[in-house]
Amino acid sequence: MYIHQCPECGKQFSTQEKVNRVKCPYCGAETNVSYSEQQQDRWQEFYNQQRGDNNIDSVFNNGPSGKSRGIAGLLAILMGWCGLHYFYIGKTNGGILFLIIAILSCGILASVTTIVSIIQGVLFFTSTQEEFERKWVYSPSNIPFF
Repeated sequence: MYIHQCPECGKQFSTQEKVNRVKCPYCGAETNVSYSEQQQDRWQEFYNQQRGDNNIDSVFNNGPSGKSRGIAGLLAILMGWCGLHYFYIGKTNGGILFLIIAILSCGILASVTTIVSIIQGVLFFTSTQEEFERKWVYSPSNIPFF
């Protein structure tokens, strides 16, 4: 996984392979990408640092984005009805949507958002850090569900 930062809007996104040109999924700006000999894949660097601690599989370790899938999972399970986990992973639109649904429906539809967020919390805990970041943190979707 290769993480890029858009020079136009400043948001981060990822690609699976090394590419010469990328298009930002947020603003549509196209950019040429250059890779140097010294540039390492962030994931490889992250895992090499963690291997020495023997905590590589801990769900509460922060990944390269600084987000912990364990904290996101707890927020989803305990406070998911109001979208707190979306705010934590940087998907503000999803958090606002869950919050609006909870407020406007007077709790009736909040049970639907609660069930969805509990499922998401379980998925956070059962995924690897790389899957979590790819599917949730660096996803171009503003409201990733599953």
